Amino acid sequence: MSFSYDPYDIWSTEFLGRLKISYTKGNFFSKILIVCIGILELIAPVSFRRILGIKLSQFPHIEAMKLFYEGDNKTLLLFNDSTIKINKGIGWGLPFKWFSKNGIYDCDTPYVTNTPYIMEALVKWNWQDEDRTSAYHLFYSTWFFLDSLKILYSSEKELALSYAPINEPRMVVNANTYAAFAYALHVVYGKDAIKEPSKERVFKLINWVMGQQQKEGSWYYYADNDAGNFIDCFHSCFIIKNLLKVRKLLTIEDPHLDHSINHGWDFIKNNFYDNKKGLCQRFIKKDIKDPFVWDLYDQAEYLGLLIDFNLLEEANIFSEHTEKIFKKGDDWYCKIDIFGRRWGKNFMRWGIVPFLYHKARLTRANNDALCAE
Repeated sequence: MSFSYDPYDIWSTEFLGRLKISYTKGNFFSKILIVCIGILELIAPVSFRRILGIKLSQFPHIEAMKLFYEGDNKTLLLFNDSTIKINKGIGWGLPFKWFSKNGIYDCDTPYVTNTPYIMEALVKWNWQDEDRTSAYHLFYSTWFFLDSLKILYSSEKELALSYAPINEPRMVVNANTYAAFAYALHVVYGKDAIKEPSKERVFKLINWVMGQQQKEGSWYYYADNDAGNFIDCFHSCFIIKNLLKVRKLLTIEDPHLDHSINHGWDFIKNNFYDNKKGLCQRFIKKDIKDPFVWDLYDQAEYLGLLIDFNLLEEANIFSEHTEKIFKKGDDWYCKIDIFGRRWGKNFMRWGIVPFLYHKARLTRANNDALCAE
C-alpha cells in the first residue's frame, strides 16, 4: 500500500479551495493569485506541498487497481478502514476535500466514480477464505450507497444520478456510466432481491448516456451547454470503458449500444490521438488554461481501450512510447508541461497507477494471444 501527493490535494485547503471556486466564477483578484500559485506549483510541486503542510494520501480505488498486478490481501483492511457510511450503505471517495464547479465535497463524501473500482475488486479478487465473507459484506452494502444518489433526471426509459449523495446543479455524463457499471455488478453478484431493480436502473442509465452523445460521437463532461463545460480524453475513455464493461457483464445485444460505443471510440481515435507525437491530446474543447501539454491519465485510459478492442499491436507500441516519455529511471511523472518538463513525480493516482494497471492487462493479453497461436 502506498501514499503519495496528488494534483488536487493542494486545493483541499479551505483558502485555496475557496480561491479556486472564486477563480471559476471569473473573479479578477482570484485569477492573479491562482496564476502565482500555479507558477510556484509548476516549479516545485513537492516542495510547495511540504511548505503548505499537505500530507501524503492513500487512495482505496487506486489500491483496488494495484491488486491486479501486485496482489496484496492486506488491501481488504484498507477497504474496511476507509469506508464512508451513507445511511445503511457504504462507498469510497477521496481522502481530502474537493472544491468543484459542481459543489464542495467533504473528505467523508463517497463518489460513484471511485466506488465501482473497489466493488469490482471485492467480487473478483481471489480473497482468502476468511476474507471472502467480509469482502462480500462490503460489496452488498454498496447498493444502499447507490440508492442514496440523487435523481437528477428520470423518465420512463432514462435515468441520471448525481456524482455523490449531495445536491448538485449539473449532471456529469461519465459518472452515470460508473453508476451503470456499479448496478450491473449488483445484477451479477448482488443479492436476489435487488437484481431486477438494479438491472432496470442499468438500462435507464445507459439510455440516458447514449442520449447525451453528440452527433460526431463525443460526450461533454456535463450534460448541458453552460459555461465551464469541456470535452477531454480520459473522461471520454471512461464512458466507453464502462459501457463495454456493462455490455460484457450483462451480455447485452443491442445495436444502438454497439453503435454508441463504436461511434465514441472512433471519435476518440480520430480526434484525441496525435499521430505525429504518438500521444493523446488532453482536450477537444476546454474551459481552462494551464501550463500542461500532455497528461498520463489520457494515455492510460486510451491504452485500456486499445486492449479492450483487442488492438494489441497498437497497444504495445503506444505503451512503450508513453513509458519513455513519462518515466525517468524508476520514477513516473503524471504530466508534461509547456517546457517539456516532466511534472508530478510519483503522484500515483493521477494516471500512474491506471497506466500500470492497463500495462499489466496488456501483458496478460499478449500472453493469452501467444497461447492461442
